[in-house]
Formats: sequence, structure tokens, C-alpha cells
Amino acid sequence: MNHQPVMVEEILARLNVSPGQVICDGTIGGAGHASELIRRLNGTGVFVGLDRDPDMIGRARRRLEGVAADHESGREELRLILKAARYGELPEVLAGEGLEGADAVLLDIGINSIQVDDPARGFSFSRDGPLDGRYNPAEPGTRSVADLVNIEEERTLARWIRDYSDERFAGRIARRIVERRVKRAFETTTEFAGVIVDCYPANKRHKKPHPATRTFQALRIVANNELHHVEQGIRSCIETLNPGGTLCVISYHSGEDRITKRLFDEYGSPKTDPTNAYSATTFEGIDYRVESRGAKKPTAGEVESNPRARSARLRTIRRVEASA
Repeated sequence: MNHQPVMVEEILARLNVSPGQVICDGTIGGAGHASELIRRLNGTGVFVGLDRDPDMIGRARRRLEGVAADHESGREELRLILKAARYGELPEVLAGEGLEGADAVLLDIGINSIQVDDPARGFSFSRDGPLDGRYNPAEPGTRSVADLVNIEEERTLARWIRDYSDERFAGRIARRIVERRVKRAFETTTEFAGVIVDCYPANKRHKKPHPATRTFQALRIVANNELHHVEQGIRSCIETLNPGGTLCVISYHSGEDRITKRLFDEYGSPKTDPTNAYSATTFEGIDYRVESRGAKKPTAGEVESNPRARSARLRTIRRVEASA
């Protein structure tokens, strides 16, 4: 499956990119959103692309250098900055490039289809591969999914699977994991998925989503410490915004969306005036405005053409320009 970016038109409308701006994609992935953002820079300004996964940076570079070359305006060279880094490191990356802030930042949080489709990465059970599930195995202190399921206590595994995926059979799955690993350690994705399937009642084993989907999601979140990085990363990105700058966050997991909503409310709680329009909220001397009351969802048409978009939720916060 080719990676299809979600909610592209909505993102472009909200970020409202103009030539000459500093634009950042903190989760560049397959560079689908990034390609459209660069086109709107029209050959001028700065584009910064980050990703925890070094392989994604290599793919993005090959794709985006062609896009940038096609849109040179001749007035000023577009700066294309691509780095293997977490989006929480955006302030340091900008400072290192001599940039004070960003005019638009996009975060598309979660796994992408390119990663899922590569069995060597261990994100999916559709084809056999090592039970890894890490975005960047070289990051210090990371543990693979195999490390987690072969070592952690049953109650810890049950809590993770329940809390990070709402899996109703979490306790049963954790118990079966511990029983099975006594005989032989888990090494591959399909053998692990098979144990999970056996925990489901027979009449539910062939229904969609696949019985192993939620458990794989939960353990991927733990292996990559994703919710911690969402919290720290969104704060960092909000605080890099230039006056008038906008941050858009797309999330696919309820835990990620709850964190995004809480942080947006903290920085720019959406309070209404008598006309029912949003007013800005001051946070440490800077005014921010939340774009809308709730998360924006993809249209039915987009979900039909791109099923990955089904669970996407888009939230937007804007730094208010200072009054003259």
C-alpha cells in the first residue's frame, strides 16, 4: 500500500502557507503532506522535516528534492532541512539552523503505511518478521516489543494492553503471553499474533479488526514511549511558533488526542465571547487561540478512499499576532 496523507486540503487551509515562510513537518514520514507544503512555498523560504525514523528521512529526501527543484522561483533558494530527530527537538533544530521560530508546524502522529508494510520493522503481523516495532532501534534506552513481552510481569503487560488499546481481553492475553514465553521466547510477529488470536472466543477470531491489532498498537506505544513524546513534543512545537504561526496535530489514538486537547486548552483554552467566536487566551505573556471547539474528522469520502484516515482527528492552535 502506498502511503496516503490524510486531510490534506484541511491542513493546507489551516496552515495557509505563503512563500518565504518557515514551515516544519515534525513527522515527515512518506512526505505526502510535506510535498504539498513545499509546493506552496513556491521556491522561497525554509522547510524543516523531522522524523524519529532515519529510514523515513532518506525516503523523504529523495522525494522532496525533486519537488523543491520543480518549484524554484528564481528569486531565492528554498532551504530544505531534513533531520532524523523527534519533533520535541524542533526548537534545538531551528536554533542550530539560525532560525528563531516557525510560521507553520504539522504533526501527523503515529505509524505510517510504509513502516507497516515492511516486515523487517516488526510493526505488523500480516507478514512474518522480527518482533521489534521501534521507530529507531538505535535510540538509547529503547526496548523492542519482543523485549517487553519476554520480560515484563503479567500485570504490567495487562495494564499496557488495556490502557493503550482498550482491549477487552487484556488480562487473558497477558496471562497467555507469560505462559507461552516459559516454553520459548517470542521472536517473530506472526507467532506472537497467533497467541493473541487464541485468546479470543472462536466466534470473534475472524472479525475485523484482526484480534492482534489492539495489542500490537499498545505495545508499539510502550516500546517507543509515544505518549511521553506527544506531551513533550507538542509543548515544544507550540512554543516555537512565530506570531501568527499555526500548529496542526493529527492523532489516531484516543490517548494522543486527549493529550493534544489538554495541552491546547492549557495554552489557548477556547473561551467564547457574546458573538460565540473564540477569544485568545494568554499563556506566559503570549496569546494563543484554539481553532475550533472539537477535533475535525475526515469526510466520509476520504475514509472510503483511504481507510487509514478513519480514526484521524485534527486539532489546531494559533499564536495570535501582536497588536501594532
